[in-house]
Amino acid sequence: MVLRLTMADAKTLRNILTSLSALVDEACIIADEDGLKVKAMDPSHVAMVDFEWSKSAFEEFEVDKPTTIGLNLEETLKLLRRMGDESLELNFDESVGKLEVKLSGRYKRRLTIPTLQLTGEEIPPLKIEFDVAAKITSSCLTRTVADAATVSDILRFKATADKLIMEASGELGEITVELDKTSEALLDLQVKQSCSASYSLTFLEDIVKSASNLAGTVNLEFSTDKPLKLNFEILQGKLVYYIAPYVE
Repeated sequence: MVLRLTMADAKTLRNILTSLSALVDEACIIADEDGLKVKAMDPSHVAMVDFEWSKSAFEEFEVDKPTTIGLNLEETLKLLRRMGDESLELNFDESVGKLEVKLSGRYKRRLTIPTLQLTGEEIPPLKIEFDVAAKITSSCLTRTVADAATVSDILRFKATADKLIMEASGELGEITVELDKTSEALLDLQVKQSCSASYSLTFLEDIVKSASNLAGTVNLEFSTDKPLKLNFEILQGKLVYYIAPYVE
């Protein structure tokens, strides 16, 4: 045994893998004494995900030594999509090269998932100073992104001292969402200086749709012509995305 973990809600693992698949088809999951970690960039190097899940998130977490588990996320999720109200036990033996998933609910199921020999890309920590930090509800961002995608491929974020604005425009029309400090969806807003930046909805749609299942709020950080940082507040861990700015 190299890794063994158990958790009461199997759907949480499925939702985590779905959120990673928003950017990458394959993932190197690092398991060590602290928990699980994934840091990866999409093939075009426009977006990055930085995920950590503390061992305290699991009912049981045992690991003999640090190890890397390579998964084809699309194929893995085909097996896991039908998870219901079940508990989960996951085992990985490096010598066997397969992931064993045991599900217990109304009846017991056992899934065996082949792993991949992947070499994780070395990604240095990002150290970026942002001018805007806002905390909004995930439902607000999800609706805004979905609406914006009906008219454009780009979503622009603007911020002033007391207002956060998200807008998109195209041949089919324009959409503007304004959140001020009286808005229920805007939980916090800190602005060093007014700024604006645009980002691809191709990435935003997939990220927000999947990650919103894990967190009720999201922290946004951005500056003019700098990446957008999305920090979804998950229990016992972190799920952070960076998206490069769209330059016309």
